[in-house]
Order: sequence, then structure tokens, then C-alpha cells
Amino acid sequence: MRAALIALALVSSPAAACGYCLEDQVAATYDHAVVTQALARKHQVAYFHVDGTAKSRAALEKAAYAAPAVDRGTVRVSADLLTVSFAFDPARATLGAIHARVEKTLGIALMPLEVKSSGSKPPN
Repeated sequence: MRAALIALALVSSPAAACGYCLEDQVAATYDHAVVTQALARKHQVAYFHVDGTAKSRAALEKAAYAAPAVDRGTVRVSADLLTVSFAFDPARATLGAIHARVEKTLGIALMPLEVKSSGSKPPN
């Protein structure tokens, strides 16, 4: 009986975020207001993993805002999971151009994780 209770407790306990899966990394910088406002304006929200030497939050923000078409006030950084996200206007610049500019400014690689566009819906 006791073993059954312990097994049940282990099975029903909530899962902890590992920080390595895509969902955890996106969730680390997800901001519902940024996503809903961007999608309403037909903008997109991009999420990246910062690969390489960790840069400061300020350096990541500055590099993202220096890129063309990135919406002011939308850059989010997770220092713990090395994730950065931002909204941008795809009519002004492609994600590829923004990605290249941020990488060049920082001198490190960004690995794309996800892009939310008007075709995707934010979670409730």
C-alpha cells in the first residue's frame, strides 16, 4: 500500500522545466502582450537561443534594437536560458537580415527557435 502511494505521488507530481527543450526556451522570454500586439499589427515575434559566450542583457537588447525593423519595447532576454526574443515588421526587413545583423553585432551565433506570425495564435 505504501509503495503504491509513493508511486502515485511520483506519477502525479508536476514536471519541472528542464530549460533544454524548445518550449522552455520560448517560454523564458514569452510575453503575451508583445505577441498579441505584434500579431494584431501583422508583425512577427522571433525567438532565438544565444549560442556561445554569454552576453549581457544590455548587449543583447542593444544588438536587437540596432537591427532593422525590430519593434521598440519588445526585446525580451533570459540570461538563465540564453534566449532572446523580439517583435519585428516583416514588411520592413526579413528575419534573415535581422538575424544576420544581430549575430554580426554580437559576434556570436543565434539559433532560431520559433517564429510566431499572424498565422499562429498565441496561447490563452
